[in-house]
Amino acid sequence: MQSKSTDTGATAATSTGVSTLTELCNDAAQHVAQARLALYTETADTAGALDHLDQAISCLKRFAAQGRALGFNGAKEQLRSA
Repeated sequence: MQSKSTDTGATAATSTGVSTLTELCNDAAQHVAQARLALYTETADTAGALDHLDQAISCLKRFAAQGRALGFNGAKEQLRSA
């Protein structure tokens, strides 16, 4: 399996290869945008919009899992007082 290099070097394994955290976030944003477009057309496609939102959630879940695997937990280190 080949990996793509990034500025952060953070990668996530997917069924089709390796995705960077940036790509996962971008994919999620694309699905949200497509869901929005599906809802705001003359023939509102609610089923299509829900499908895109489900796919966006899947991307974000993979993003979160990879972040945890890399040791990112979202918590900032607390400063010690003297």
